[in-house]
Amino acid sequence: MPRTLKRPEQPIDPYKLQPLPVGRPAAVYYRQSSEGQIGNISTTLQTVDMIEHLLRQGWVRENVFMIDMDAGVSGTKKIRERKGMSTLYDLIETGQIGLVAAQDVDRFFRDVTMIETNIFIDACKRNNVQVMTPTMIYDFAHPIMGSSHMKMFREEAQRAADYLQYQIRGRLVAARHRRSASGMWTGRKILPGFMMDGRSHLPNGALNPDYRKYKRFDLYADVMLRYFELFRENDGNFSATWKQIDRNGPYLPDIPKEAVPEGFQVTDHLERRSPFTGGLTPSQDGLRNMLVNVAYIGHWIHKGAIVQFNNHEGIIPLELFLYAYNRLSPVDFYGEPNPQYVPYRPWIRHDKDEREEPKPTYAYLAYTDDLPEYPHRRLTCSWATEAKHYKYQLAEYPYRSNVWNIKASIVDGLVDEMLLERLHATTIDGNLWQAALASLENVDQADVRRVEAAIRQAEQTKDNIIASLGLLTHPEMVARAQARYEAAEHELEGLRAELNHIQSNEHKSRSLVEARPVLELIIQRWDDVPREEKRDLFEQFARYIKISKVTRHTKHITIHWRDGSTSERSTTHKSTGYFWDEDDLTKLREMIETGVDQWEILRAFPDYTWRSLQERYAYNFGNGYWYKDYAGQKPYNRNARWCDTAEYQAEQSASSTDVPQLALNSLSTDPHKPAFCVSFGRFLPLR
Repeated sequence: MPRTLKRPEQPIDPYKLQPLPVGRPAAVYYRQSSEGQIGNISTTLQTVDMIEHLLRQGWVRENVFMIDMDAGVSGTKKIRERKGMSTLYDLIETGQIGLVAAQDVDRFFRDVTMIETNIFIDACKRNNVQVMTPTMIYDFAHPIMGSSHMKMFREEAQRAADYLQYQIRGRLVAARHRRSASGMWTGRKILPGFMMDGRSHLPNGALNPDYRKYKRFDLYADVMLRYFELFRENDGNFSATWKQIDRNGPYLPDIPKEAVPEGFQVTDHLERRSPFTGGLTPSQDGLRNMLVNVAYIGHWIHKGAIVQFNNHEGIIPLELFLYAYNRLSPVDFYGEPNPQYVPYRPWIRHDKDEREEPKPTYAYLAYTDDLPEYPHRRLTCSWATEAKHYKYQLAEYPYRSNVWNIKASIVDGLVDEMLLERLHATTIDGNLWQAALASLENVDQADVRRVEAAIRQAEQTKDNIIASLGLLTHPEMVARAQARYEAAEHELEGLRAELNHIQSNEHKSRSLVEARPVLELIIQRWDDVPREEKRDLFEQFARYIKISKVTRHTKHITIHWRDGSTSERSTTHKSTGYFWDEDDLTKLREMIETGVDQWEILRAFPDYTWRSLQERYAYNFGNGYWYKDYAGQKPYNRNARWCDTAEYQAEQSASSTDVPQLALNSLSTDPHKPAFCVSFGRFLPLR
């Protein structure tokens, strides 16, 4: 009997198991879990192949979105904690795409609790969005295979999470800790002044006893030694030391390839550069940490404790290092109180209870655009100890030098006036009232749905874990299930708090509606309204306050309301600081570079110390220096003002015999005329 033949079996193509939504746009999601993996050739090529595959399946290039904002972002983060994933989720929820593609499931999530994974699955199912990987197409909305696809997707995501937690974080991290505890480098940033010996064997074939240990790196070691010496030369004044380094160096040079011997490694991780010269320097905190780092005398730190004494060759003499350490570290090498700790200047915090006025009503709601390089900069709110009042202050980089400040009570008074006018107009004008209500409709219903879905998934996860506990017998599996339950419980608490916050904003909107009948009473008794309630009313009607410098003593205050309108006021007040205009800078530059004597420069800018004028010139024109461009006579110290000079005293003695001239000087509006002397932020009358 002849054999019945059939067609040969064909391998199953996963891309053809179900119809693809080629009529809807598709998104390709790209993520690498660390900065070191960004640009990985294999991953990049696979992502490109995925795009090319979509084009071959029928998509046009304009309908294929590449979402790559999460490069270097961990897959353990939540959906809303990743910019790219958040964008992808919104595209799914709004029905703008029909398919999501990625290199693997673990590109989407490494989620131990599976809460975020289930949120993603639920969104794809509700919006009929398919998920594509090189080996599988997941269709969670499929009437027959949907539940199976969801199960497979969860298993892949769980497998990725387990690998991360137990393989990488368990074995590899534990091995790294053991190496570090023995005094070996394990991948951290190498301390400036050292290089790591990466040779496992010496040139003669013997094992290297210094394998993965620090060695002196001459190019940086000499600079670090100079930092310690400068600290001692400045009598332990850290601030003066750092400012000196920032302005004058020595700076850390760029590292040429030939400077690092073969088999050794350095890390060029410092990025901060001096704003004066562009030289490479550590940050202020970085320098402080270096001056107390015991690695510079050969000890090795692991998890904040010295685990190996004399682990490697030190590059700083012990006596010099201890000079810095005993002035900057309140604890000794063993974490105990340092009996030799000698702080340069102990800080005594000002007692807030002694302040004579309450905190400003609108603190941290005021901004300015007066620094072009820092638009919409928030004004700080601080207490003026000498003047005994709060102030809104604009500080300029570097060293937080004062640009201008304004008394907080002046700003708060004007804002109160404008807010009161707004409330009064709102109660009269029905259209204005409706606009105010519309501006408060800021409750994102999509976020509400997302959080509610997350809560449901978290509760379901807890129920599933409880049900599985009765089937588990192995202690390790029980412990893992308990850990997942605790994580889900913690996640659930956070989700409920987030939902309460969203709903409270909605309640605030309803509260304003209910408050309209009593607004007239609030207006009538405005002076009795607590400052906290005034601030709440302001935040419901307004977005922020904008303050701008008009002249040296005049500021312009603008309130930006939520409906897009503005209210404005101007105020004139006395202030010691101001934003230098081009005319003042030009005048200062000409006087410095033409060698005008010091007292004449101080006379032209009577509000400023000689030090302030130096720094102003260096910052704008001197490339970090001033003295190389200055040849005038300089008899006074850095802290001298015009009123401290003998020339000032002589001028006052001469003017005392001429009363009319004194009267003219006192009435002068020219800020550069010596009609007054500024000291400690106050205007002092002439003597």
